Amino acid sequence: MMTGRRQLMAQLMLGVAVAAGGLPLSHALALGENEASQHVRQSIEELLDLARSPGEAEAKAPRLLDIIERRAAMPQIARFAAGANWRIMNEDQQARYVAAFGKFLSGVYARRFQEYSETTAGEAFTMDGVIDAGRKGMLVKTSITRQGAAPVLVEWLVSDQPGRVVIADIVIEGISLLITQREEIGAMLEARGGNVEKLISDLGA
Repeated sequence: MMTGRRQLMAQLMLGVAVAAGGLPLSHALALGENEASQHVRQSIEELLDLARSPGEAEAKAPRLLDIIERRAAMPQIARFAAGANWRIMNEDQQARYVAAFGKFLSGVYARRFQEYSETTAGEAFTMDGVIDAGRKGMLVKTSITRQGAAPVLVEWLVSDQPGRVVIADIVIEGISLLITQREEIGAMLEARGGNVEKLISDLGA
């Protein structure tokens, strides 16, 4: 289990994972190793620039949502996070849930980025290679190096299944962050007695 500093980095990287996850798996249409690696590198740079930029979390939330919307298909993201609960929603609820989910993500992770920005001294990402994951896409391997600590291994699953390059999942030290987010939404709905309207309202608050 990750704790402390590593957990905070995991929360930061989950901003990217949920930003592009929840996509059906199929063979990558024309995705190459260089394209996948470049997409991961650019995604990291955008998120770290946001995390380290001046300003409060509330001001960063819209910028984070912009990154999510440019790099992901939000309906698929929200649907994956909802899991089986997606099927109990009617079309109107699904549309409102997707919008509320986006607002929720940008708010939560903007605050976590604010925490992260205070603890990044001496830290850097290294690109460690790309593995063809077949039907799933390309797995880009990276590590977070810090002074006086063991590297944190981060694997990025990149796919072009929806017609553009996206990150389908991130695995940090063996933990799938996309699955983690799905479990969180499920727990939130359970805590509200399965009340979808209450979930939507709280997510969008």
